Amino acid sequence: MKLSPIKVIIIDDVGTYFNEQMLSIASANGNISFERYRKCDATLLKSLVANPRDILIMDIKGTVTKDIGKDGFDVTKHVFENTNTFLVITSAHKHHLRNQSNYGDYVIVDRLLTPLDFCNELDEIIDVYLKRKINFYKKLTYKLGKTLARKKIAAH
Repeated sequence: MKLSPIKVIIIDDVGTYFNEQMLSIASANGNISFERYRKCDATLLKSLVANPRDILIMDIKGTVTKDIGKDGFDVTKHVFENTNTFLVITSAHKHHLRNQSNYGDYVIVDRLLTPLDFCNELDEIIDVYLKRKINFYKKLTYKLGKTLARKKIAAH
C-alpha cells in the first residue's frame, strides 16, 4: 500500500520564513509535499477549496489580495467553512494572534525558526492533525457500527 504524502501549503509574504532550506529539510524528514506562496488571490483561494490540502499554514498579515479579503483570517475562515483542511495560523505580529484561536486548529507563535525548529514544530502540527483525523474516523466507525447493530436487532 502506497501512502500519499501529507500535503502542506504555506502562504507567507516574507521569504525568510518557511524558506527553501527549511522545506527541503522537512521534506527529507518525512512523507510531506510542500507548496509555498507569498500571496493568496482569488485563483489560489478557489484551488484551496477545489483541491483541499491536508494542512494550510497561513500568515495573517500581508498575504491576501484585496479582492478576496482584508487578511489571512478571511482566507482561513473561507477554507474552514468549505473544506476539512487543518488550519495553522501565524504572524510576525503576535498581538494579531491573541484570542484568535477560533480561526485555526493550531497557532505558530514563534516564526523565527531554524530549520530544525521548523521540523520540530511541523512534527507537532502533523501529530495534532493526525490525532484529529483518527478521532473523526473512530467516531464515524462507532456511529456506523451502532447503526448496523440497531438494524440487525430490528431485523430479528
